[in-house]
Amino acid sequence: MDKRLSFLIALLSILLLPASVWAFSSSSTNYKLEGEFGMFGGAKSSTNYALTDTGGGFAVGFGSSANYGSGSGFQYVLAEVPELIFTISTNSVSLGSLSGTPKGVSHTITVTTNAREGYKVTVLEDGNLRSGSNDIDDVSGGTVDPGTEEYGLATSKSGQYFAQDTDCPNSPFNATAIDSTARQVASSSLPIDNDTTTLCYSAAISGNTPAGNYSHVLTYIATGTF
Repeated sequence: MDKRLSFLIALLSILLLPASVWAFSSSSTNYKLEGEFGMFGGAKSSTNYALTDTGGGFAVGFGSSANYGSGSGFQYVLAEVPELIFTISTNSVSLGSLSGTPKGVSHTITVTTNAREGYKVTVLEDGNLRSGSNDIDDVSGGTVDPGTEEYGLATSKSGQYFAQDTDCPNSPFNATAIDSTARQVASSSLPIDNDTTTLCYSAAISGNTPAGNYSHVLTYIATGTF
């Protein structure tokens, strides 16, 4: 017997603004550098003018690699405005008619931020996937299995709370249960542009699953670490 399920996904994004900015601050577990040799800059003004300047810098602006992010030059830091842009490809996802064969559908989220320590995205639910008093069991064991009533979420990113699945439409359907606690589904440790994550919802039903239109609301929260 086929069952029809649908989702409504709600989005909430949070922008955390920095309390202070350091023009030349650099540090690690072994050092902290407050200034760089040969570089200077500042703000000057009178009743007739206002001027900011930078001198001595070889690479003024922002630079990054897989292991670092660096902003240099007084002008760069002065002009830098905290930014966190979070987009979601759709606000609803439908699994359509389900059977004992697991099925998965996906959408994407994309983050752009200049936060110096990157971002994280978390998700929580308003309750189990449900139709009236009936609900779909949360996935257990890390995969949605054939002939078993199970539902869960996976992410294309590694190192998250949720299981990783980079091939959503196909078996095996890796998944982790969603609950009422905000759980991490995507992240970056550095400033990043257009960082896209694919989220995969997968489910299967058993012969005892009551017919109905099942749904719940998920809230996604994006937080920049400035």
